Amino acid sequence: MGVRLNVEIKREDNSVTTAALANTGYESDEAEIHLPLALAKRLGFKLEGLRSERYFVVGSEVSTFVLGMVEVRVVTQDRTTEWVKSRVVMVPGEYEVLLSDALIELLNVEIVRPRSRIWRFRGEDKDRESVEPEYWLD
Repeated sequence: MGVRLNVEIKREDNSVTTAALANTGYESDEAEIHLPLALAKRLGFKLEGLRSERYFVVGSEVSTFVLGMVEVRVVTQDRTTEWVKSRVVMVPGEYEVLLSDALIELLNVEIVRPRSRIWRFRGEDKDRESVEPEYWLD
């Protein structure tokens, strides 16, 4: 099923709150977030002349476009984390916000029971349930 949480993503004067999949299989050396094309546009990213990189995923490669930087924080009913700076990438055809393992850790999120969709903040005993997925279609 996967653990999803509400995150607020901020770029300059634009901000969006949406569900994001905490994907521990999305390994990165630095905080990284995948934004779908529709959300990248909404946050005001210019999509001309983008630099691409090759990412290896589940036995194959994909072209990933590097968009720039944003700030990200987790938002729940009773708690909001500090802002974390994150590199932004976009893979055409992927419609969900994805958090890399490095970003998950910097946001102090611990995945407790992934199949049951339970997570918590590091250092707390309160188990939290995942939110429903949100898809950003063009």
